[in-house]
Amino acid sequence: MFKLFSKNRLSTLVALLLLNSMNSSLVASECCDPCGCNRTYVGIFTGEIYSNSTGVSQMGTAFFTEAQGGPLAVFAEGHTKKTSSRFSGVTIGYELSQCPRTIGCSNWSLVPAVEVEAYWYNHTKKGHLINSTDRLPEHDFVDSFHMDMGVYLANAVFSLKNCCLGRFTPYIGGGIGATRISITHADSYQTSPPEQYINHFNSKKSDSSWAFAAQGKAGLRYNLCKSFQIYGEYRYLFVDTSNYIFGSTAYLTHVPTSPWNVKVKRNHYNAFTVGIQFDLWQK
Repeated sequence: MFKLFSKNRLSTLVALLLLNSMNSSLVASECCDPCGCNRTYVGIFTGEIYSNSTGVSQMGTAFFTEAQGGPLAVFAEGHTKKTSSRFSGVTIGYELSQCPRTIGCSNWSLVPAVEVEAYWYNHTKKGHLINSTDRLPEHDFVDSFHMDMGVYLANAVFSLKNCCLGRFTPYIGGGIGATRISITHADSYQTSPPEQYINHFNSKKSDSSWAFAAQGKAGLRYNLCKSFQIYGEYRYLFVDTSNYIFGSTAYLTHVPTSPWNVKVKRNHYNAFTVGIQFDLWQK
C-alpha cells in the first residue's frame, strides 16, 4: 500500500487534480448547486502530521553469571521526542444532502455522511530511557524506532449548509478504527555505562502491532464545479498503546539477554490536510 499511495505520488496527484478542477470551473457554464443531493464520493488528501512526545519502556533480562552478581532485570523508561511527517490517504463516503425547502438565510441544513478512509505515513521515534537499579549508578539507553503507520477509520461527518454560504461548506466529524504500526531498524544503545556499537536489539530489529485509533476533524469544503470539491481541514488523531518484541542481544563481547519487550504508550497527533473530492454519482 505504501508503494501504491506513496506520499510523493499522492501529493503530485492532488496538485494535478486541483489544477484540472480549477480550469474546469472557469469554462463551465453551469455549476453544481451547493445544496446538492445524495451523493457518493471519493477523495484523496495529503498534509503534515505532528506527533507529541510519548512514553516508552523497554523490559528484558541480562544474564550475568553469579560471579558477576547474577541476572540483571532491566525495566527502562523514558519519553520520545516530538516528530513531524508528511502523510497521504484516500476516502470514500456517502452523504445524504437536502436543500432548505424555502429560500432565505434562516434555513440551515445539518447534513450527515458516513466515510471509510485510510492514510499512511512514517516517522522515527527517538527517546532516552533510564533503568533504575541499585547495581549501577546509571543505566541509560537511547532507543530509536522507524515506524510505518497505516490508519484505517470509519467516520461520521456532519456538514453545515446554507444558501448564504454559497459554495462553502463547513463540517465536523469523528471516527474510530485501528492503526497498523510496523517498526523496522529498531536500535537500543546503552550510553551509561557506555557500550559502543552494541545494539541491544541486534538479533531481531523488526516487529509490528495493531492499536486502537480515534480521530476528530473539522474543515471547510469549497464546491468548485461539475462534482468537484476542494477542502482544507484540521485533524486530531489518538493512537493507543502498542507492544513489540525485539530480539535478544547477541554479541560475543556482550552478556546474553532475553528478548526485549517494548511498549510505546498512547500517542497524540495533530494534522493539517488539503484534498479534493469527486462525486461518483448524485441522486
